[in-house]
Amino acid sequence: MNDIENLEKIIRQVFGVQKVIKNRENTNKCIAPLNRKPHNLFARNFYERLRRLNEKFAGDRPTINDIAERVKNIGEAKNSGWAGPYSELVALDFYSQFSEFFSLSYINLLPIKNHPASIPALKGQKEVIDIDLCLHLRHDKVFTDIKSFNCIHQNILDEVIEVVEEYSLVTLGKSVMIGVDNLSSIDYTEVKSHLGYEKRKIYYALTEAITQDRRLVRYESKTGIVFTFRIEYSDSISTVREYSPFAMAEAYKYKFLDYGSKLLDNEYSVITMVRNSYFNEETVDFGDFNNMFYRSLARRTFIELARIKEKASRYSQNYQNDKIRVSDVSKNLAGIVFIDDESPVESEIEKLYSTYFYLNPNYANKKPLTIRKLEKYFRNERECQIKDFDDFRWDNY
Repeated sequence: MNDIENLEKIIRQVFGVQKVIKNRENTNKCIAPLNRKPHNLFARNFYERLRRLNEKFAGDRPTINDIAERVKNIGEAKNSGWAGPYSELVALDFYSQFSEFFSLSYINLLPIKNHPASIPALKGQKEVIDIDLCLHLRHDKVFTDIKSFNCIHQNILDEVIEVVEEYSLVTLGKSVMIGVDNLSSIDYTEVKSHLGYEKRKIYYALTEAITQDRRLVRYESKTGIVFTFRIEYSDSISTVREYSPFAMAEAYKYKFLDYGSKLLDNEYSVITMVRNSYFNEETVDFGDFNNMFYRSLARRTFIELARIKEKASRYSQNYQNDKIRVSDVSKNLAGIVFIDDESPVESEIEKLYSTYFYLNPNYANKKPLTIRKLEKYFRNERECQIKDFDDFRWDNY
């Protein structure tokens, strides 16, 4: 039984739903461990998460089908493309732990005509706004779209590295592994805008180096970004990584502009970011690293970007309407929730997630969310998973 057949079997056994994945030979870093015996921690936690979701939504067959479809999407994905649907399952599982205090709706289609002043409406979006989750609180609704916090630098470079390593083995008869140093402080917008166009040049630089048996390649992009590639002619590789949570926050400060297409005008819009070391090795949570990084990044998004009147299109290709400013996007975002998924290393369900809530004190559409208003919904035996809760009430300067 290959990895795809195994995944289809899991979907049938857990959800009682038949899903067929067309690419029968596909695999990725998520579904491969599910088909290996004995199961590692990641695989065991994956199975248990599906069982919890099936139990939670047992009386809601449309939602069960949507969840099963996301599992199918994981199996269809190439490289790290599985991170998106996987992150939806993680976030749904996390919020479900507290849904004794609020109800959850998964896959929310909102008519755009009901949100005429929203960012998606201003962008010219038609018909509906598709938002992953809604938390139906006592007096408010909090809509949250879910994103995987993957490393864009590594995603782009992995595409090149995979092809180079295959070329080296098949054409040159050399088994190599390639790594790249120091990605954490490279500007997000620079990489997203320019690096993708230079993949072919990087490919030729690396294949030439392997032909010459070189172990180090220094590549400088047109915009001055410098990458140091290390080539090992064996089965192990060591790269140098220097991390600063504050340098990373500076590098990523425009990241949330990419997510403006789901921000509403008359309901709270929150972005939920999910990190797992299987698709993001860039954040490492050593000595509260992630806490400092997430808090610094959220504060820059809510406070620094709220003062920037430049066109959002300058920093994100998601905007063609020059009327939308950076500050508009910032002030329409009610909060950010970061979830560290510890599935690869944690066996206790109470420690499976480490979560950080940050609320925007400059939110413009309604009275800003506060710790006092929100935290009461997240109080039970699983609240130990919430590591930080801040509304920047005393830090808005």
